[in-house]
Amino acid sequence: MTISEWIERSKQYIDRLDAEVILTHCLKANDRSYLVANDDEELPDNIEQLCDTMLASRMRGKPLAYILGYKEFYGRRFIVTPEVLIPRPETEDIIEIAKAAKPKSIIDVGTGSGCIAITLALELPKAEITAVDISDSALSVAQKNAKQLGAKLNFRKSDLLDGVDLPEKPLIIANLPYVDKTWNWLDKNSLRYEPELALYAQKEGLELIYRLIDQINVPCRLLLEADPSQHEQIKNYAKTHGFSFKKAQNFILYFCKTK
Repeated sequence: MTISEWIERSKQYIDRLDAEVILTHCLKANDRSYLVANDDEELPDNIEQLCDTMLASRMRGKPLAYILGYKEFYGRRFIVTPEVLIPRPETEDIIEIAKAAKPKSIIDVGTGSGCIAITLALELPKAEITAVDISDSALSVAQKNAKQLGAKLNFRKSDLLDGVDLPEKPLIIANLPYVDKTWNWLDKNSLRYEPELALYAQKEGLELIYRLIDQINVPCRLLLEADPSQHEQIKNYAKTHGFSFKKAQNFILYFCKTK
């Protein structure tokens, strides 16, 4: 079977782009342009079998990132496993806001794959960065990502900020679980492969965000990711805990606490 024949067959079952990404990965090609330039190339039996196995997984709804074992974030490739949430494009707004803030120290709470903390360690090499997570498995993935990307930062196991000594006026970043299982627009089928620990929270999805705000009693800046439908509730709660609202950017909320 040739490259073009495999793509034509596969696009009956999955998105053509996904089929091309799978094939590019299995062929260890640099990008999808290889497929166009070599569309009549015969696939070796072992490569065709590997592609078919991945195709079957995608047909069952398994996310492409878990099939491939990686996901691009802010121009870099991060290892992802079913123990961590798949990095989303909307989270990249955190990187832009954090870079503009030019912090001396950063605490990334609920680091998961480490995509935020590691990206900032590479983009802001002078900043002291600590990545925190309650999951040993997630921390293991994050540490592997830091090693492969050459990022220098600290890792800490903790339930949010319990027992974490905060530096002076840190930038605290948190992309915590904020999905409410009762949302009527929620596509649970597309999320069923991702870890529930990293997705869902009680109290309309706000339990962990509120707990984090409760824990912070030092001057700092705070970046939170949440669904836009939750933003007003979070802003009101943060205000009662001494935070002033600075701005919202898509899914991201930016606060400041002066005392």
